[in-house]
Amino acid sequence: MTPLRILMICPQFRPLLGGYERAAERLSLALAAAGHRVVVVTERRDPAWSSQEWMGDVLIRRLRSVPQRGWHVPSALFSLVVFLLLNARRFDVIHAHQYGWTAAAAIGLGHLFQRPVVLKLTATGPSGILEAVAQSRLSILSAALHRRVDACIATSERGEREAGSLGIPEDRIHLIPNGLDTDRFRPASLTEKVALRARLGLGEGVVALYVGRLSSEKNPLLLLQAWAECFARHANCELVVLGDGPQLTLVREVARGARNVHVRGRVDDPLPWYQAADIYVLPSDFEGLSNSLVEALSCGLPVVSTCVSGSEDVFREADVGELVPVGDSKELSRALERMLADPGRRAACSKRAREVALRRFSIVSVRAGIESIYGMVLRSRRATTTVTGSRR
Repeated sequence: MTPLRILMICPQFRPLLGGYERAAERLSLALAAAGHRVVVVTERRDPAWSSQEWMGDVLIRRLRSVPQRGWHVPSALFSLVVFLLLNARRFDVIHAHQYGWTAAAAIGLGHLFQRPVVLKLTATGPSGILEAVAQSRLSILSAALHRRVDACIATSERGEREAGSLGIPEDRIHLIPNGLDTDRFRPASLTEKVALRARLGLGEGVVALYVGRLSSEKNPLLLLQAWAECFARHANCELVVLGDGPQLTLVREVARGARNVHVRGRVDDPLPWYQAADIYVLPSDFEGLSNSLVEALSCGLPVVSTCVSGSEDVFREADVGELVPVGDSKELSRALERMLADPGRRAACSKRAREVALRRFSIVSVRAGIESIYGMVLRSRRATTTVTGSRR
């Protein structure tokens, strides 16, 4: 593919490292490695952050915002609009990684400057595109702009349905999951696993792992409740909780005194923990496509998950573990107990988890899918421009 000039719009990006930020970073680096010129525009929420820096071959531009109540959104939107007015023509494709007024502005100015805009959906349900647009003060205008996007990328079938419900034309909606380096995120050998456990201070029993934001929508308290219910029959097992967020202090308080629960907070690199664990647990109330789920699958971990967007797609494709109703601690506890007690099932699910990751989530195949969409929207935009020009 001919190298393109790609503008990634990510309101949150480095040094913030949540799920969608990691997905955008991986895609940006993969596209740059393929020869494209990639610039990421994000918010400068802290004056100590550099206004411009390189991440490998990807240029990060941080635009001024005022992170105070009532000022954050309008200041960030103003900075983005000014940037697009001055720079949009320099790019071939604009790729927005969040919906709302950021995407609406990009779509409107993209049409003004005849630049195609691709929109990625990052979540579903209460944090999805339908709710985000409905909560806007100018919801009719916001929805109308979102419907004019040149292409919409959904990471799950539930996301596809929500995009269609908003009125985005079906032929513009594409199902492409988040990708990652499946060579790096791989299962550890037995020797490696023993060494990792010793280094991380883990025992020899079965280790269950949660990696993610500690917030209400992720529902880590449900996991702790379910774990307490099944622990009496599996006293040699351990639960490790990694992540930061508004519920970190509460999670630590609830877990205090439990010898088999380790709340480690944020870690710079979760890979050793995936490779040292035996089971991955996702207790969320809603998701788009959990990046930690993808990472766990790639490391060959069996999964116990609530029936949320992304997880349900994986389980339709292969038996990688246990899928339980959202918010049901007893079903989650029973599912954990079944996996803890059955090493043969864990081994079979581990093999299928790795196969699913290689088939669906390799960053190489995800990048190729994104490049195909870029090519499609560019051809469509050129055809529209040619027709419009001939009519004049």
